[in-house]
Amino acid sequence: MHNMKQVLKIVPAIIILAGGVWGWKYFSDKANEEKDKPKFSRQDRERSRFARAQQTLAMELHAEDYPVILETQGIVRAASTTSLTPQVSGKIIKISPHFENGAFFKKGDILAEIDPTDYEADIISAEASLARAESSLAQEQARAAQALRNWKDIGFDDEPNDLVLRKPQLREAEANVEAQKAALEQAKRDLTRTKVRAPYDGRVRERSVGLGQSVGTGTQLGDIFSTSYAEVRLPLSSRQLSQLEINERNLSSIPLKLSNALIENEDITWDAQIVRVEGELDETSRELYVVARIVDPFGLDSGHHPLRINQPVKAHIKGSTLNRVYEIPRTALHGADEVILVVDNKIQRQQINIVWSTQETVLTDSPELENTMLALSRLTYAPEGSPIRIIKTNSDTSKEGPPAASAPDKDTKTQKKSAKSPQTSNA
Repeated sequence: MHNMKQVLKIVPAIIILAGGVWGWKYFSDKANEEKDKPKFSRQDRERSRFARAQQTLAMELHAEDYPVILETQGIVRAASTTSLTPQVSGKIIKISPHFENGAFFKKGDILAEIDPTDYEADIISAEASLARAESSLAQEQARAAQALRNWKDIGFDDEPNDLVLRKPQLREAEANVEAQKAALEQAKRDLTRTKVRAPYDGRVRERSVGLGQSVGTGTQLGDIFSTSYAEVRLPLSSRQLSQLEINERNLSSIPLKLSNALIENEDITWDAQIVRVEGELDETSRELYVVARIVDPFGLDSGHHPLRINQPVKAHIKGSTLNRVYEIPRTALHGADEVILVVDNKIQRQQINIVWSTQETVLTDSPELENTMLALSRLTYAPEGSPIRIIKTNSDTSKEGPPAASAPDKDTKTQKKSAKSPQTSNA
């Protein structure tokens, strides 16, 4: 019992001593951990911060001269369209293969024939009438000569008057002959008109009559159009007109290129020229229409790819040249007129003055953009002055990396091991 009491007296001392030993051991280990922990310099911290910054593709901006290409579109129309009608009536007895829908023909080709029988009979009748008129004229001439001889034989000293010499009857006979000649010529023309001929080089849009059909002078045989050239009516806005010099009074031909609006990226184009300008603005759009002409649209003489009537086309017209401007992709535009520049690895937001734009790019004349780096990537968070890292330029030749690391100290391996993780995850 006495021994138990002595043991109980020394237990608190043992506990205090054990706690002191454990505390010394704990803080000693902490001190050693802090001692062994790698120390980062300010440059290392900047390096880590730069590695975690947003990344972007970039392009260096330089002023260049930019030729403006005006883009518009229209529908190809035939320059000359004709509703073909006969000049005589009768029954269709023949239709040419050139008078079928879509067929080509030359000027003077016979497209259809009307029964000529009645008109051949009219010629015979006109010839007979002319012969009778000529006979009557000959008789009147003989009577007039006989009247003059009788006048002289009687012995009158005065000159005979017109009635005595039968001059009125003679003029009537002469006029009758001329009328019969005209009737004969008319009958011959009517006979030639039984053959319906093409008025120009063209193509058949639609034939409206068939073989054996009776037609009159007002009957529509079909629709045809000229193939010598076609036209396109192109609208130009006031903004586009500011980049195109047009002298409306003495318009010299303005060349342009046409492409198919139905098929994207087709490499087929057609040459055309603006030949006239319409005299008024469109009431709805306030646009001015110009008319472009395409020579040989079907390639009959040149052999190029045919251009169809009613085909939608895009027109590319060379306008003026903008001097010392910067071309910026639309995808790099933020808002209406703002871009993001990379200056000293930081974001700088810059408003620009847009002088021209296309579907893909905008052009600005802001001189402060010279030799600056334009951020091309879409940035979700881009406040002024925030860090940003260029990973590749548009030319794929200039790459910008983080600041250079400081010289390694005694614990080089430990520092490299600690600094490697953030760089690898953001590379």
